[in-house]
Amino acid sequence: MNVALPDIQRALHSSFADLQWVVDAYALTLAAFLLTAGSLADMYGRRRLYLAGLAVFTGASVLCGLAARTLMLQLSRGLQGVGAAIMFAVTLALLADAFRGRDRGVAFGVWGAVTGLAVSIGPLLGGVLTSGLSWRWIFFVNAPIGVAAVIISVMRVAESRAPQASRPDWAGFALFTVALSSLIYALIESNQRSFTDGLVLGCLAAAAVLLAVFVIVERRSAHPMLDLSLFRLPAFSGGSVAAFGLSGSIFAMILYLVLYLQDILATRRCPPACG
Repeated sequence: MNVALPDIQRALHSSFADLQWVVDAYALTLAAFLLTAGSLADMYGRRRLYLAGLAVFTGASVLCGLAARTLMLQLSRGLQGVGAAIMFAVTLALLADAFRGRDRGVAFGVWGAVTGLAVSIGPLLGGVLTSGLSWRWIFFVNAPIGVAAVIISVMRVAESRAPQASRPDWAGFALFTVALSSLIYALIESNQRSFTDGLVLGCLAAAAVLLAVFVIVERRSAHPMLDLSLFRLPAFSGGSVAAFGLSGSIFAMILYLVLYLQDILATRRCPPACG
């Protein structure tokens, strides 16, 4: 979607902050709902939640493509992030339940390869759709794929649950969501107000305090949303570092695109003749 931001700005007459929320609304709901979706899937069935996530993501994609206002696109992107969080939370669990032995390793390898391929060709495909058709087709293209995935999942994927599923950690979910929202809001508003603005500093302070409270709550909870003891395992810590590195590379690409877009908007506000 990031390569389509200039076209979205022109079509919807969006400001720079508006476009940042188009990107971050998805990331915010994805991060906030990911672990909670996993707990709900353990309780109510992983295939059931996966189908729900597919339906939400596909429907939200159609709404994104139909958006006539920036606010509608932002809200639809947030809903899209909820669907993506549900799918990401249960995909590996469904694979682990469906395969055994060497087949499980092959399945995980294919999953990882497809994920890496998607990260690589996503911007290219987005550019082709945007330039060849319209920015709206980067969302509409998800509709037939989503429908096909729902049909295949109903026919081929078996239901599974955790034998002793724990209830969702709603306190941790609320703290993490509000903390992340405060942090993202402060970073976006700092572009307009600067980092010395009282509102920006207040949001940053609130995010820091809430994240600290989140860690305390998770350490004391019997069924935490994020089990902090997992970071003591070398395999988990190593995987987290690798995922952080991948996310960092993606963030660098997004940052470059955002800065490029910012230059475009600045040029339009002040033509070269104005100096």
